[in-house]
Amino acid sequence: MSDILLAAKEVIDTKGYEGVTMAEIAEKADIVEGTVYRYFKNKDDLLLRVAEDWFLEQYGDLVDVSAFSGTYNKLRYLIWHSLRTIQNGPALSRYVMTEVRPRSGYKDTRLFDINRDYTSQIRQVFAEAITSGEFKSGVPERVLRDMVFGTIEHSTWRYLRGEGRLDVEELADEIATVVYRGMTAVPHEDERLDRAIARLEKLAERLEGEN
Repeated sequence: MSDILLAAKEVIDTKGYEGVTMAEIAEKADIVEGTVYRYFKNKDDLLLRVAEDWFLEQYGDLVDVSAFSGTYNKLRYLIWHSLRTIQNGPALSRYVMTEVRPRSGYKDTRLFDINRDYTSQIRQVFAEAITSGEFKSGVPERVLRDMVFGTIEHSTWRYLRGEGRLDVEELADEIATVVYRGMTAVPHEDERLDRAIARLEKLAERLEGEN
């Protein structure tokens, strides 16, 4: 069965998942088509198994973010890893987003469990930052999680359609910076400087008006 899964992954990477046939996968695996049906009842059953195995493999190298210092670095790494996974497997990522997740039975799949375990790390980062007072309270970590991954999906959709490139490093910086700065309870140094400059400008204008 491993040969079938490997062949299916190679065909999907080359053609995308939409046009793949069981016959092509069987030919790639150098077996008769009937053998594929001994293990998988239809193409979607096979594609789902390929996606599950591949995402499990990708998430297997996820580093425990407790090894990182600072909330921003933890957040940025998790965002970067998610973007890199999409970049490494656009066809399977598109298949999961457009075909699997909208289904009513998605929560019964192994993919749902894999994704839940994967996203739990970023929820934990948010929860710890809120508890410590580093992040503002009032926004549940599940909402922040959805905001991050919703932004990732929206920002990578053109790439998944085969339009343009995906700069993982730049996009990870942008998303992490916006979320971190928006949620940080204590103003950043550059924000404090901007406010100080504004106050000085107003003071200068007032003094000028008095002279």
